[in-house]
Amino acid sequence: MRESMSLRSAYNHGLKLVTEILGGDSESRKAVDLLLRHCKEGLIPTSELDTETALLLEHFRLALPIGAIYDSLSWSMRIFTLSDMEIPYIVRYFFEDLKSGIFDWRKTVERYFRDIGEKRPHEFAEIFEEIVGRSRNLIICGEDIVDISMKYGRDGGVIIAEIKGAGLISPTVGCGKFGRARAPLYEINRFFYELVQHF
Repeated sequence: MRESMSLRSAYNHGLKLVTEILGGDSESRKAVDLLLRHCKEGLIPTSELDTETALLLEHFRLALPIGAIYDSLSWSMRIFTLSDMEIPYIVRYFFEDLKSGIFDWRKTVERYFRDIGEKRPHEFAEIFEEIVGRSRNLIICGEDIVDISMKYGRDGGVIIAEIKGAGLISPTVGCGKFGRARAPLYEINRFFYELVQHF
């Protein structure tokens, strides 16, 4: 009984904090409710969305419209229309964990990378934290991700592919000068960025 009370308390605490990160209003509560209900299948149906909630979900990169220009997976190429929205894998994992009373983005990242077969999955939380630390306005240069990966003895290309597949980053439109670097640019998942900043 005490354990179930503890899990319920952790769930309520996590729910409150996530809602606050999203703005603390009725739209934030609706967005969280939709994510909790649909995290398992990974798709929020159009019939349950309104424009304001869909915009909030897209803004934080919690869910994205399915349609994209040139069938691109890049977040910046998604066409915003009121349509079914896809929940990135790492967001699905986070809300599954939250339902279980776990409110710890590091544990979520570790569980995801363990499930896809990565050795030393805890390093991915550390790598992502460093990516957030080096980013500017939610953007990081590919060369920076490669540098961070090398510190952990990992291949930068593999790291980029895997954290992109998780939904922690996405290629953003354009390459070119970013500070002094010339390399592909990546956008960081805004929700996970906020989690790192707060916790």
